[in-house]
Amino acid sequence: MTGTHDPLTDPAVPRLGLSLSVLLVIALGGALGTLARFLLGTTFVEGSSQVPTVTLVINLSGSLAIGLLVPLVERWMPHHPLLRPFLIVGVLGGWTTYSALAVSAVTLLQNGHAATSVLYLAATLVGGTAFVAVGSAVGRRLSAP
Repeated sequence: MTGTHDPLTDPAVPRLGLSLSVLLVIALGGALGTLARFLLGTTFVEGSSQVPTVTLVINLSGSLAIGLLVPLVERWMPHHPLLRPFLIVGVLGGWTTYSALAVSAVTLLQNGHAATSVLYLAATLVGGTAFVAVGSAVGRRLSAP
């Protein structure tokens, strides 16, 4: 039959210029990053008045890893085109989380810990930016020919 589309043998891919393999490695990486974040977050339970250190460590380590990996992956990209979507978009996108940052900050505010909430937000924003810069500098140095 001509003109018939079989989604099992020819799955539709969004018209974003992304191949099915790129979408699959992003999904796999995202699942792995999210699972790792969930396991760490459920292993270390924190009180409602404390700085959410688990989320802070996750977001700061993700910032460092993104800064470090972007220049390294760019160098390896021609040989491994699925590496960036898997590691940066997938794994680290699933590992870091804006929603957990926002929920933690609001929870602290609702529980009367405004100063802790502001400290947490500032540490995440300033620390995340600094960690990306440090990671990027190290990554560029390591990827230099």
